[in-house]
Amino acid sequence: MARPVRTGWSRRYPPLTGAVVAALLAVFVLPSALNVPQSNPTQTLEFAPVPPQDDQPPPPDSGNTASLGLGNSSTVSGESPGGDGPGLLPPPPPIPEGAGARPVTKRCVMHPDGPRQTEDPLSPPCVAHFEGDNGGATYRGVEGDEIRIVIYLDGTTAAGTESDANEATAEGCFDLGEEPEGHETITPVYMRAFQQHFNHRYQTYGRVARFWVCFSTSSDDGRTPETRRADAAGHLADFDPFAVIMSQIRYGLDDVYAETMAQQGVLSFGSASGSRPTAFFLQYPGLMWSYLPSVEEQARLYASYVCRKVVGHPVVDSGHQEWNGGPRTLGWLQTTDSSKPNLLRFADVSRERIEACGGVFAAEGTFPNAGQATQSQGDDPAASYASTNMARFQQHDVTTIIWPGGYEADHGKAADRLGYHPEIVVAGDGIHDGTQGGFYQNQEFWSHAWTATQQVRLGDRDEDPCRRAILEAKPDAGQDDMTRVCSFPYYRDLRQLFTGIQVAGPKLTVESMDRGFHAIPGTPSDDPSIAACFYNPGDYTCVKDATSEFWDPEGTAPGSSIPGCWRMVEDGRRYVADGWDEGNIDARARPEDPCNRYSVSVLVF
Repeated sequence: MARPVRTGWSRRYPPLTGAVVAALLAVFVLPSALNVPQSNPTQTLEFAPVPPQDDQPPPPDSGNTASLGLGNSSTVSGESPGGDGPGLLPPPPPIPEGAGARPVTKRCVMHPDGPRQTEDPLSPPCVAHFEGDNGGATYRGVEGDEIRIVIYLDGTTAAGTESDANEATAEGCFDLGEEPEGHETITPVYMRAFQQHFNHRYQTYGRVARFWVCFSTSSDDGRTPETRRADAAGHLADFDPFAVIMSQIRYGLDDVYAETMAQQGVLSFGSASGSRPTAFFLQYPGLMWSYLPSVEEQARLYASYVCRKVVGHPVVDSGHQEWNGGPRTLGWLQTTDSSKPNLLRFADVSRERIEACGGVFAAEGTFPNAGQATQSQGDDPAASYASTNMARFQQHDVTTIIWPGGYEADHGKAADRLGYHPEIVVAGDGIHDGTQGGFYQNQEFWSHAWTATQQVRLGDRDEDPCRRAILEAKPDAGQDDMTRVCSFPYYRDLRQLFTGIQVAGPKLTVESMDRGFHAIPGTPSDDPSIAACFYNPGDYTCVKDATSEFWDPEGTAPGSSIPGCWRMVEDGRRYVADGWDEGNIDARARPEDPCNRYSVSVLVF
């Protein structure tokens, strides 16, 4: 049963029920600390040195945390080794001769670079056991036996199941530290599965992470800065959380909620509204974190792709054979949508960087609204601005359109009516670079589209870490339910939070988590299924790389029966900014390159 906001509970909550505690703290008994997968997972990033296996002696009295590399970096005000390359963390301390065997309470798994907490290659290196003093109540929302976490979301009418449909009018908060009372909607049910998975598999140093799922209190058209602040105030008073997860804020103003929480020292994780500027994170250093790159880092990735692979190279993929092989003439196409300030910032930074590397734009066009498939009215198959922009580009012999994000499909219709099919180099914005977004484009036009995207390679659904986490705790989970839940970034936001809890060590505070995150070495990813994730000085965002894709209207993404997919160049090889090779956009592309399964889930900006 959903509990109403501001219940008047005391700050020290009733203990978790016995059944819930048993589920969350169950120990996996294995013959070894390591469960070796049958498949061969690819090499992944190194978070920190890992402790010995269970058949080796333990480290000195400093315990498992000695191998976490804690205390080796500082916050934004100082120097941090994060992002400077591998080999920055000290080696584990020497193992004393004659030490005894290490107990094991976490079911770690083997990866090529050593044991990790879970099968997910972005999980941290294994800390299989902890004994000792965790410091008790080290920070607000943290007790000696509990970490309190609020998952805040907007009810949705985009129903995939009956339970999902009921969330359109869901209210109040669900305490997942208690047994469910009657029927629960889809989010509380599946957040229980995530609560169990992350408590089972990640090292929380004797504490149980306890979730509250809280729905916003106002209707779709009634959300205002005041209602967001009121929700935050209620959650602070009722639950006193350590952190909040905002993976499904569908109706904006999540920054207002996060800032209200940060003013009281509560951490926020989530990127439901997309990439944010660096300045947003620097308002409250160490309190706001995001899996997605900052706007400036995203612009750096996109602009460096255009500079290395477009500027100064000949046309290779237009629909006009007389242009192919000749010099490129660039056109600039962007939105002026004032409701998307982060997207406008991205376009400004991208253009500045592209012009600095020699990019010159012969013509430019704008459109008023981003994130809509069509804005045409009446009998006009394309909005009038789209026809005007495409006619202008055609008149200036623009061979290559540089499009810094902002989803829209009317330009393709207008261009095709004119018989105009230039190259398109679009920034990944979470919609443009998804297969579903490509379906709505005019296929003659979009068949010449290329993108630089931070999305990772998604193959078979059975390999999805989100689904694997759910099935571990809820084997009877339905396919439709998992598709719905995993289309939102709950899993990746929770993974980032629990990684931070683990690398922070037993004495959990904002400062220890900040140090732990910034101690992660800046190692590139050589696995197309995971992003390079590390934190540079003054940086609180994870992703630092991107990959190149091209649209194939005849390809089919894994699990789809609808033609059309983004094919991943070099099998999805990932590049950090300024690390793209110097070849043209098609230099390493092949017709048989794999299709990515990524579809529309969250707007990046």
